[in-house]
Amino acid sequence: MNAITQFFYILREKKWLWGVIVGIIVSTATITYFIGSKQNNNGINSFVPTFQLEKNNEDENGEKTTLTVLLLGYGGAGHQGGFLSDVIQIVHLDFANKKTALISIPRDLWVSLPGGTENKINAAYNMDRQNNDKKSTISRNMATTVVGLPIDYYVAVDFVGFQRIIGQELGGIDVEVSEVLDDSWYPIKGEELNTCGKTAEEVAQLSSDYSGFELEKQFECRYEHLYFPTGTVHMEGGDALKFVRSRHGSAGGDFSRSKRQHEVLQAIKEKLFSLEGVDNIPGVFKEFSDHTQTDLNTEVAEYLWPLLKSAKDHEVINITLSTENVFVNGKSSQGAYIVQPKSSWQNVHDYIYNLIN
Repeated sequence: MNAITQFFYILREKKWLWGVIVGIIVSTATITYFIGSKQNNNGINSFVPTFQLEKNNEDENGEKTTLTVLLLGYGGAGHQGGFLSDVIQIVHLDFANKKTALISIPRDLWVSLPGGTENKINAAYNMDRQNNDKKSTISRNMATTVVGLPIDYYVAVDFVGFQRIIGQELGGIDVEVSEVLDDSWYPIKGEELNTCGKTAEEVAQLSSDYSGFELEKQFECRYEHLYFPTGTVHMEGGDALKFVRSRHGSAGGDFSRSKRQHEVLQAIKEKLFSLEGVDNIPGVFKEFSDHTQTDLNTEVAEYLWPLLKSAKDHEVINITLSTENVFVNGKSSQGAYIVQPKSSWQNVHDYIYNLIN
């Protein structure tokens, strides 16, 4: 049995495999802090796409010309806000024109749902899980509202799968770091409640004098120092996770994190295609079904398999939606930080369309 035949056999038996492949090629996971609330968002609540790259994503022969996948990264069980997505990306594959667009959506983006529900977009996957929705309808609808593209499938990956794939299966990745990351306040897992030798009275006094991150900074033992220089940096699984999770090491905040996520995605893709041919992918990913949720199916996987091998030649278009282009900062009715469109979703859609074309 040759490698490709063996792969198709595995796909028929294990329908999660294609989701793992796509998710790991183009997704990563970071932690999030969730504050839910409700607020009128200037009446913006439409889920109808205002444009599509093609009216029909199949050609005259019935073959797919495009595919749009929603990618969600989340911490998973054992993490604060474990099912709140902090990595939210759209991958739009244009097979006819050999282009792949990676569209980063900020986690604090405020989106309205029909029926009056409003929330940050990073809460959508958690809501889908609470509803036991295997199609992740809320996540899909929120993403379509933002980018104007109908979502074909979703893939969600947690911390554990991400670290194991990069460290154990890929043997690390080489990331082209474009901006120095120097973060003195990266949280150490398990140290969140460490009093750092302070008495109960001292902790109470600090809690009275400070709040938020300023309070956390009074407990330095809870944090470690991260430093990633510019240039090519080899990263194992834990290194890559820290690189994309860091919140305090760049002036650009969450939008700089989106840029770092793109750099890691590109490194993962390059490492995959540098292995013993793409036909080795089943051996790389077969252990990670427990860390991936997806609704991609075997039929799609079998069709896209040969296209995946040619994707290494695609032009990659990185789009980071931020306050530097289509969004503005704001506050919810409860005072939480949120991001909103400068004017309308239509302008966001137009911005994406122009970059893709």
